[in-house]
Amino acid sequence: MRQPHLSRRALLAGGAAVAVLAGCSTPEPEPVRDTPEEALARALIAEKERTVALYSAPAAGGGKAAAYRDRHAAHLAELRRRYPRLTEPTPASSTVSASAPVSATPTPTQKMTLARLRALDRRAAARRPTQLAGVAPALAQLVASIGACEALHAGSAVKRPAAPAARAAADPGDVAKLRKALSAEHAAVFAFGLLAARTTGSLRTRLTRAFDAHRDRRDELRRLITARGGQPAEPHASYALPSVPSTGPAASRLAAHVENGLTASYLELVAAVDPALRRYAAVAMQEAVMRAHSFRPSTVAAFPGMPAPAPAPSPTVTPSG
Repeated sequence: MRQPHLSRRALLAGGAAVAVLAGCSTPEPEPVRDTPEEALARALIAEKERTVALYSAPAAGGGKAAAYRDRHAAHLAELRRRYPRLTEPTPASSTVSASAPVSATPTPTQKMTLARLRALDRRAAARRPTQLAGVAPALAQLVASIGACEALHAGSAVKRPAAPAARAAADPGDVAKLRKALSAEHAAVFAFGLLAARTTGSLRTRLTRAFDAHRDRRDELRRLITARGGQPAEPHASYALPSVPSTGPAASRLAAHVENGLTASYLELVAAVDPALRRYAAVAMQEAVMRAHSFRPSTVAAFPGMPAPAPAPSPTVTPSG
């Protein structure tokens, strides 16, 4: 049977009708894509949600597990505060950074002991130095500080990477940050030398070990600065200490104080332009935090190296007329 023939006029009319209908339809809005920084922050938020849930499981136990959980909850709260949009569901077109964390989800039959939880923290701490490239300095510093706290939970710092290679055109700001870290190490070498000389026994052994570690780091920083065309900062003849310890506990408190100051100095270096220097500084933070805890285990911060958050303003009561 012969198909009915449509005239050219009918085809044009039909096409015009389709065009009108298409013009009246509302196009779907393009989903908002995450930047690489937002993708990392979103993945960190999801990871921290899982970690808090695991530490909250009854099998995790109390005591240390509860303290660790509270610090993870503080990390989660800070990430949410900085990135409120990322509390929404993940957009389908979101680009997840290759360095975004991936947390293994335990099976339902897997008992969440403190040892297993610390192993999760150890893997998380190992990821942090590799997640700092390509993100804003503020987020890099937050991630490095979180990693230092996780290393403390795990009971071990990440293995120190090879020293960063020299760059032909080093950023002047990076060299300035290296010089500040070197100045802090000069002060640490002085302080630990004095502390080791005024103590005895196992404490003196630990202080001497820390002295050697800071001396090695000092020499390494000098080489990094020189390789970038900078002039290394020279040590002072002496340094003013908060106090001159006369007892072992006082020496331990001062040692922890020095390590906390170094943690803050390396946090500044985490804001460097060179990704290799960021990784280097993040690992140095983990080492300093571990040493500080070994001398004074009673104080643990959720965000090592970072200033304490300002207290929330108290509500003011306006007297009624």
